[in-house]
Amino acid sequence: MSYALKLSFSHKVALAILFILVLWVATGPAHTEDVTERPLSQEELNLMVAYKVLKPETKERSVKVSAHVAANRAVDIVAEVSGKVTGLPATKGTQVNEGQLLLEIDQRNLPARLKQAEAQLKRRKLETQSTRNLFDRDLTNQSAVVIAESELAEAEAALTDIKLDLDATRVKAPFDGIYDQRYVEEGEYVSPGTALVRVIDNRTMLIKGALSEKSINDVSVGSEAYAELPTGKRVKGTIRFIAASASADTRTYAVEMEVTGDRAGLYDGQTATLIIPQGKQDAYEISPALLIIAEDGGLGVKLLDEDNRVVIVSVDILEAGTDGIWIYGPEGDIRLITVGQGFVDIGQKVEAKEQESSRSKKNEDTDITQQDDDAGDNQQRAADV
Repeated sequence: MSYALKLSFSHKVALAILFILVLWVATGPAHTEDVTERPLSQEELNLMVAYKVLKPETKERSVKVSAHVAANRAVDIVAEVSGKVTGLPATKGTQVNEGQLLLEIDQRNLPARLKQAEAQLKRRKLETQSTRNLFDRDLTNQSAVVIAESELAEAEAALTDIKLDLDATRVKAPFDGIYDQRYVEEGEYVSPGTALVRVIDNRTMLIKGALSEKSINDVSVGSEAYAELPTGKRVKGTIRFIAASASADTRTYAVEMEVTGDRAGLYDGQTATLIIPQGKQDAYEISPALLIIAEDGGLGVKLLDEDNRVVIVSVDILEAGTDGIWIYGPEGDIRLITVGQGFVDIGQKVEAKEQESSRSKKNEDTDITQQDDDAGDNQQRAADV
């Protein structure tokens, strides 16, 4: 009996607790916390970036072109007649003068043919003169005179051809220069079109390169320039030629500098860098990692204006420095975004903190990492909203 009473009491307690729970759920808690979502303030949305104040430094600006050394002229002389090479009177690699004999080809029967042609021409002259005399005395007609004159002209042409062939057996230098190459040996048989020797005019040396479309307006004929060789040698000169049309393959314009200084140590085909000075230019040294691709396809950097809004300024690379690259394009002092630039867009207002330039590299790297993390957190908060 007592056990039944105990069960009944337990049931009553359970029912009472259940009733209280149902009542609490139905009426709600006595105090509810306001959890209504609200937008983040503009201050919370602003991203954190770091910047450096850069002051311009005056540098020499130049147009630099990958180029090579070239002789003013280089001619491969080819055989004009057939025959065996019978003489090599000049030494390859030496300085030669215009008209100097370089190579001889067997003349074979050309001297005899020359005498025959000279005799034939003499006979045709006499026959033509006789025919004209007969025509003047009305003893022959005009047609006979025309035939005689035609045969005379053929004899003159035949003699000229033989003289040219005979002269072609003696290969001579076309101008003063270096006897650079010989492609045949004595005793070798050659035919018309066979390359025999090469002569290079090294009295005038050139530096040849190609200007980009961007630089074509910065260079003009007559501009002073210089070239640097891999050996460290520097040679001065003047721009003497700029192509009027671009290469169809590279869209670049051929340019030539004539060397006016010392030509010693210059050889046809050497690698060189052609440099055309453009005067003074305000420039800034930055890390290459801070460069971005602008909307026009060129290079740019992200800066802060006086209202801490992000702006993009187009820049050009001036030269490589010891700790980075030198750029030009902006004017005056600039505030260059150095940390967080990947998270901000043009026109966006940001919270900015100046990056101390006097800090150690280790501390600077630590701060940059922390600022990147903060910028990422800010971006995530803005995305969540």
